[in-house]
Amino acid sequence: MPAREPTHEDGPLFRSAYRRADAVDGAETSGARRRAWVRFIPSALAALVEGYLRETMITGAVLFSVVAAVLGATSGVVAWAVGCVTAGVGGAALVLVAVARRWSFGRQWATVLGVLVLQLALMITRWTTR
Repeated sequence: MPAREPTHEDGPLFRSAYRRADAVDGAETSGARRRAWVRFIPSALAALVEGYLRETMITGAVLFSVVAAVLGATSGVVAWAVGCVTAGVGGAALVLVAVARRWSFGRQWATVLGVLVLQLALMITRWTTR
């Protein structure tokens, strides 16, 4: 597998772990290598946790979008059906475009969190106005 340099969509934690992994590889003495490993492990774990959280949030945003669309479609009220289905399809599409087009780290997070908040607010509003 060819080496891949981190890009703007990888995020600051991944880029930091990547640089620290290079420091481990470039260490010339065993003491320097040991110190590089000590600096690398926490940054690698933080990057792993951030990546897992980001992937989970992306999945959650798409799932919430689908649930909001289904709630609206089964509401029996035309206004709710149109609004919820539009928001659900639009939210899922927006998240998938952000990931597929490799938007920057900050834009991906903002998009995912925005869609999650919108879908959650829409579902809560729908449930409370029955």
